Amino acid sequence: MRKRRFERLLLKNTMAIALPAILVLIVFIFMLMRYPVWERTKSISLVQSGDLYAQVDRVYRSGNTNVEVETDNLIYAGFNYYVNGEIKGAYYYQLNQDRIMFYIVETNNPEMQLDKIRIRARVIKDNVSTEYILTQLMTDAGFDRGFADDYYSEYVISECDYPKNYITMLYILLAAPIVIGVCIVIYTVIVWLNPVIHGQARQLRNYGDIHSIIEELNLQMLNHMVYKINNIYITEDYLIVSYLVRTDVIKLDQIKELEKTEIEKHTFMKKQKLYKLAFYNKNKTEYEIKLYNEETLNDIIDYISVMC
Repeated sequence: MRKRRFERLLLKNTMAIALPAILVLIVFIFMLMRYPVWERTKSISLVQSGDLYAQVDRVYRSGNTNVEVETDNLIYAGFNYYVNGEIKGAYYYQLNQDRIMFYIVETNNPEMQLDKIRIRARVIKDNVSTEYILTQLMTDAGFDRGFADDYYSEYVISECDYPKNYITMLYILLAAPIVIGVCIVIYTVIVWLNPVIHGQARQLRNYGDIHSIIEELNLQMLNHMVYKINNIYITEDYLIVSYLVRTDVIKLDQIKELEKTEIEKHTFMKKQKLYKLAFYNKNKTEYEIKLYNEETLNDIIDYISVMC
């Protein structure tokens, strides 16, 4: 590790981005464990052979109204379910332990009877619709009203009201930070094992083979350091400036001109002197270092002037 000094700078840049993402990921996972959002999106299985009304009533009162049920012998009630004037489903009913249960099945072409279907649905309470349908069933199909009043469900198991789009979006929103966090961790490990592919290392291709330049920079920072202050390193052949999320490398023999200027920086309620050192190569490409300490800047100029 000590011999890989330049690679440590690249790792620092990566960790500056990775650590916040990892912390967010940890907090996010903790929040998921503390507040079981996933559980709220799960569908509760209803048993058709049991007392379906009791199960539906319990589900509705719990507040988690998403259910999954495999049912059969659903009879078309003669009414359709519309959204914005378009048919989205149809009302069906069945008898379960002498109680009339109501369903809304998603379809735009209702069949008179449905056998053995499995649906994901949401339990809703709709006394108006169920009472109206019950009245029509009593009239058209000959149900005994007294029997129906005591044994019909005010709940509707509605496939059309199942929030599948909401759940899908929630899954995406919950999964995205986890995927991003895992990718950043994997990327951090990969670039540490193979620094050649690091985004900040690509600038080195201007000086030759990236792998060879990285090895040379490691060696020069270990054995041929000429000057170092804070985040600025000068070796026999390179100027290295390492910031929080990036590291810049300038080969000294390509510097053809230096230009020092003094500027004023306006901060909150005061002005500060700032010293800028600009570098130019033969193509007049500019690179700048800005410092508040003029003495440090002068030292950098002296060392670079000697080494160029």
